[in-house]
Amino acid sequence: MDEPSATPWGTIADAADCEPDAPTTPEVSQADVMGPTPDMMQQITPEMVASGYQPGMTGQNVVVAGDSKGPKVPLIVAAILVGFGLLSFVIGGVAGASFEETLTNAKTGDYTFEIQDNGTITHDDADNAGEVGWYLLISGDPKADENQNGIMDACEGITFSITDADGDDASKRAARISCSTDLNDKDSNANEPYFDIENHISVARICHTIQDDTGGVEHRCDVGESFTITNDAGVNMSVVDLDAMYIPIMEEGAGTLILAGGSFFAGCCSVCGGIVALIVGLLRFGGTKQPNVQFQIK
Repeated sequence: MDEPSATPWGTIADAADCEPDAPTTPEVSQADVMGPTPDMMQQITPEMVASGYQPGMTGQNVVVAGDSKGPKVPLIVAAILVGFGLLSFVIGGVAGASFEETLTNAKTGDYTFEIQDNGTITHDDADNAGEVGWYLLISGDPKADENQNGIMDACEGITFSITDADGDDASKRAARISCSTDLNDKDSNANEPYFDIENHISVARICHTIQDDTGGVEHRCDVGESFTITNDAGVNMSVVDLDAMYIPIMEEGAGTLILAGGSFFAGCCSVCGGIVALIVGLLRFGGTKQPNVQFQIK
């Protein structure tokens, strides 16, 4: 008997039996999807990422530095500021000494005029800022006092007088007349600088009208006012126009004065800033440094 014919259903069944087995898919864990998890209960922080941590990497150590504010930077700043301040003081001192030396070495020859035993001077204050005034000189040694009476020998027995245009005595309001050798006497001319003056005595300071620290002036001389100077011994006299002598010195030394003043100001500011920085640095010596924190990331 013949084999029964294959039916469509049998063919489909055989085909189903011949299909290859489906491939085996490995199971996927949460760790493969999300990456490694830190050992401790802590999320990945920006500090970890900044330190080099990346999800999916092999085990690594992450160190988060502790907060630290050391004294090093403030002390360096303090040293720089103090050094600059000291340098500024040196520059200012040199400039100031240079200007003082210029004044000390001023030459009076071109501003000295003989008036014999009777002469007239005029107080001229064009800028209304006051005048340095005049010296009244006679021949003699300012250090000679043989009888030790406190009076320069060349002035012994001589009376000097100053009168205004009306003939009134102006000796007290317009001048400081003194031949005293007492350096501690404020009314003496012994402390007046002599510049290059030799073999002469300064017996009077006339019309010194520049304001002092309190705003006062020593003498009262009106602008344009004339004064006549005389003595009762017929001694020849000379006058030194101090204001005319100082003007060119001040004009030439203006830059030096500005440098000296600016240097001292900068020095003061720098030293003050340096002291503040030094204090900050010293205070930081006592601060507590937070320890570094290390994480083991797998």
